[in-house]
Amino acid sequence: GTLRELAKRAEVHVIALLESPEQREANEKLGTFCASVELPVRAGGHPGRSASVTPYAVREFADPHLEWLIHRQIHLRSIDVLQLEYTPLIQYAGSFNRLASVVFEHDIYFQSIARGLAHANGVSRSKATFEYLRALRYELKHLPECDCVQVCTRESRDFLSSYLPRSHTRIEEGLRAGIDVARFDFRPDGRESDTMLFLGSFRHGPNLTAIEWFIRHVLPRIVAERPDARLVVVGSDPPPGDLFAGAGRSVELLGFVEDIRTELASRALFVCPILSGSGVRVKLLEAFAAGIPVVSTTVGAEGLARTDGEFCALADDPREFAAKALAILNCPEPTQGMTKRARAEVEANWDMPVLTERLETSYREVLCEKRRITCRPDPA
Repeated sequence: GTLRELAKRAEVHVIALLESPEQREANEKLGTFCASVELPVRAGGHPGRSASVTPYAVREFADPHLEWLIHRQIHLRSIDVLQLEYTPLIQYAGSFNRLASVVFEHDIYFQSIARGLAHANGVSRSKATFEYLRALRYELKHLPECDCVQVCTRESRDFLSSYLPRSHTRIEEGLRAGIDVARFDFRPDGRESDTMLFLGSFRHGPNLTAIEWFIRHVLPRIVAERPDARLVVVGSDPPPGDLFAGAGRSVELLGFVEDIRTELASRALFVCPILSGSGVRVKLLEAFAAGIPVVSTTVGAEGLARTDGEFCALADDPREFAAKALAILNCPEPTQGMTKRARAEVEANWDMPVLTERLETSYREVLCEKRRITCRPDPA
């Protein structure tokens, strides 16, 4: 979404890292609107050095060939802005005189790990603690080297600024993590009763923690009152089957779905039981746009919903989460005001054209500061 909108305003050159050659065909469509597209397969970095002070996630993306590709594009294409996605790519920011290095921290890595520590134990907790310390050191050392650090929300900006007060003017929120709202039909009614939807890739640790918590602690309370209630789980790299062993027919695992809009339009309730991680949950934006009522934890709705019942129901305790889910399943009509407000919120603040206009303005301001020139609006 961001690339398509940005390509309407600037010449965009993309280097997209693939996990496997099979992903190449799906990503080649970027060439229909980007000026150039490079699709290297990720080499795998050097993750085996467990004693290193560099975070595992950073070592995993260390690749001399990728660095060469980036610098080749910079010199051949006269690049103005080097946009890097996620913490592991900060290592490629470089130090340039006229080019602006910008990194998007979709989630603040060390904060995300810290939140997950409460749900880890034994050896996994020890490993996560070590990774947290490495990530804390790495991000606080290298983020100030970037000309701009993009975060999703005000909460993320304030959190990161508390660690990097001298860099607070370089930390910007509300520029990324949007959706194309027009792609989602708003459907507040006519949904399949007793169905709940969970959406997320299970390569992302917080999603695995969330679904495990929900199935073990929340779902049994819901099924006890509504025996026909069913959780539909959608996402790539699904968790092991034994996680659902005791749930019986109360859980339906669909795996990867090409177009999530069908599920968002038909299910009665969207659940977002996220307990760790940080940043904006794009799946929540999609749910808001589609008109499906939502129950979320406060962490899951961070940056989007700060008041219970404004855009979604909020609950952190399993008993309270189940009670709010049951209230919607039992009588969905009172949620229509909430879903209309949620749709209006994403249209006003999270629609991709809106965010991209802000992003373009940010790029121009960062470049002006970088090059020490006076910003002037383009002539009419």
